[in-house]
Amino acid sequence: FDWAKNNKDIGNNPRGYSPTFYERVQMLLSDRFLGFFLVPTGDCWNYNFMGVRHSANMKYDLKLETPKEFYHEIHRPSHFLNFSNIEDIDSGISDRQDAFS
Repeated sequence: FDWAKNNKDIGNNPRGYSPTFYERVQMLLSDRFLGFFLVPTGDCWNYNFMGVRHSANMKYDLKLETPKEFYHEIHRPSHFLNFSNIEDIDSGISDRQDAFS
């Protein structure tokens, strides 16, 4: 613990690290163990699709709640705007009459 607390080297092989610093254990994934999560009040926690909106110094409030799924629509609004734009383009084409028929 003290080594990790004092370590400033963020490279792949930090000096002084030893494989004996951890112990292999079995990971339990179960829906029987209930807990809680701190999620932002805006519900958006995944900035994978919105990288330009993420900032290391951004301010946010937290609330206790179950987080939205990774691919939830709140995390990728630009995708859903593109989907609606595609539908608008397709609907406009089908409303026109063919002048050559």
